Formats: sequence, C-alpha cells, structure tokens
Amino acid sequence: MTLPEQVGVMVLPQTVFFPHHLLPLRIFEPRYREMLGKALEGSRMFVVAMEQPGQATARVGGLGLIRSCVTQPDGTSNLILQGLARVRLDHLVQVRPYVIAAPEPVEDSQLHPPSETVVRDALVAKILEHLEKIEIPSEAGLGEMKKFLRHLEDHHALVDLVAGCFLRETASRQKILETACITDRLRLLLQKISEIK
Repeated sequence: MTLPEQVGVMVLPQTVFFPHHLLPLRIFEPRYREMLGKALEGSRMFVVAMEQPGQATARVGGLGLIRSCVTQPDGTSNLILQGLARVRLDHLVQVRPYVIAAPEPVEDSQLHPPSETVVRDALVAKILEHLEKIEIPSEAGLGEMKKFLRHLEDHHALVDLVAGCFLRETASRQKILETACITDRLRLLLQKISEIK
C-alpha cells in the first residue's frame, strides 16, 4: 500500500485505531473540520492517534480511509473511517492548528524461520481458546465476531480484530499497535486476553 507523503492526524484521548476496523466519527472542532476538508480534497485519508501527555501525539497511530462522509448544515460531519495501516508518526510537519505528519509504515522487518509458523499457529489457538471463555453480553454483538475469528487465517487481521474488539485497556492496545513483529504481537495479545475474566 502506498502511503500519502503527508497526512493529518486526529489526536483523541483513550483511542487506539487498528487496521481492519471501522470507526464512526463526528467532526465538530474547527481544526478537524479543516483537516477533514483537506483529506477529502486529497487522499481521503487521515490518522487517528492516541493523545499522549507532553507530546503532540502518540508515536504510532492508525491510518484510515474515509469510506463515507455526511456534512451537516451546521458544518459538522459524520463519517466512517476504515482502518488501513499502522503508521509511525516520528516526522511531524506541523502541530497547529492540527498535527500533520509524514507517516511511515510499521512493518515486521524480521526474517521468520519456517519453524516460527508453528509457534504463531499455537499462539493463535491459545488466543481463540481464551476468547471462547470470555462471557459476552448478547447486546455487545461480539458473538458473531468470535465465530468469524475461528476461520480467519490472516494473523495480522486476527490480532487487530481481537485487540480492537475485546481489550479495553488502552495502554495494552497501544502497545500491540506499536509492536512490529507479528509473533511478539500475538504473544502480547495472548497475555492480555488471558487476563480477562
């Protein structure tokens, strides 16, 4: 996937945005209305990153594509953002009125020996086993997600979907988002999922 050279960043408290997720947003602040307008004129993409004390933004966020956008008469907008990629935000072009960054992909650059496939498959099996034990209220709508995950072969998508749907602690979600190596991400996810009662 080709990333835009520069992209606006929406900084939100307690929000970790993963690839493979849809995020409904209401844009009402003037700075983000401006950011949205620029995104719609260009790549239709922007990043959602978690607010970090003392920093303009978290170092890693989720790049999303605007799938639909409805602007209201009062200038606010409702939109659906589709998560595409995890991106590093080390190079900030501006911080006001909103953050603009030159995003870099968070990629797993390690060479994985074939034997590691067995390790990853075992981690996935344990994650799914723990998911089955989690009691979910029927109104939460995650029962169907559990069924879908049983047949999902893409480990990257599995980590994103499980972390985004089942983990509540934002620090843990952010750590998983930032971790490049898929095996390490699976281990982190298993650790956190096994803590859910």
